[in-house]
Amino acid sequence: MHRPNGLIAAFLCACAIGFTASKTFAWNAAGHMIVGLIAYDQMDGTTQAKVAALIRAHPRFHDHFQSAMPRDISRGDEPIQNAWLFAYAGTWPDVVREAKGAVNRQDVGQFNRPWWHFINEPIFLNDDERRQLEPTLRVNRRREPTADPDDPDMNIIQAVKNSSRIVRDASQSSETRAVHLCWLIHLAGDSHQPMHSAALFTTHRFRGGDRGGNYLEFEHGWKLHAFWDDQISTDEPYETIRVLATDLRNDRKLSAAGQRAAASLDIGKWIDESHELATRYAYSQEVLQKIADREGHSHLGPLNLSANYQTDAESVAERRAVEAGHRLARLCEQLLK
Repeated sequence: MHRPNGLIAAFLCACAIGFTASKTFAWNAAGHMIVGLIAYDQMDGTTQAKVAALIRAHPRFHDHFQSAMPRDISRGDEPIQNAWLFAYAGTWPDVVREAKGAVNRQDVGQFNRPWWHFINEPIFLNDDERRQLEPTLRVNRRREPTADPDDPDMNIIQAVKNSSRIVRDASQSSETRAVHLCWLIHLAGDSHQPMHSAALFTTHRFRGGDRGGNYLEFEHGWKLHAFWDDQISTDEPYETIRVLATDLRNDRKLSAAGQRAAASLDIGKWIDESHELATRYAYSQEVLQKIADREGHSHLGPLNLSANYQTDAESVAERRAVEAGHRLARLCEQLLK
């Protein structure tokens, strides 16, 4: 599929703005909005109205949502606004990661949950390293949420199940359900980004894991995790994001993949799929060999991956975005019926 932006534009944009290893975003804001728009378009009208009403009940709706709405959207009719609100809600858990603009430090303390975005299912250089390292790993691989609905240490599987039970529960306040609906929209995207399902562990360089590729340099300081984040789209105006979402949704092969994916609403399966893709494509044999060759050296250096690697990443990302959108639509319908 040919997109208006594409890999070269994504590369130039990323090189221009740079990334730090401390950040662990999954899909950039445009990517999350595309997943949200694909989902919104798949929902029945009743569910569209319910999710819009919940988002409007968000405790920080005015400052974090209404104030961020583009002027042309705010002047549009309610259906146009509602589609934008649902798409933007998928970016909100990243928006509240740091105090900036309308987000204050109280917002960050109340809403930011860094560990909810991922799970570090391990990947190893080879079977020998697996045997050495796996018994020593300290990784939260649990798949059931804790009793505390605000437990900051939950992984993405636990967090999706936790937010699902809160959104479903009509006895909860609309404000609380709205916050967790935002998390569901966001984590549906995160869970389909392969780098949010895995971390590479090695006996020397990455004994504590590589944080889903955040410690791996691709080119010019671009982290491998960030490279995967940008595969759906770079930051674009909303009008372009809308067109990209429609193009992906209308692609016949991708739509068929999305429909098949919607048969499973098990977050554990979503992560298992992502981990398999991470093993095959993100941490490909090409990547593992380059890292293994430098295990005894102090500096790893950029990976300088092949054109085939980059092409495969774009194809995987597009399919996963559509699958995430279809699954999110069915999940919202199920939880709010």
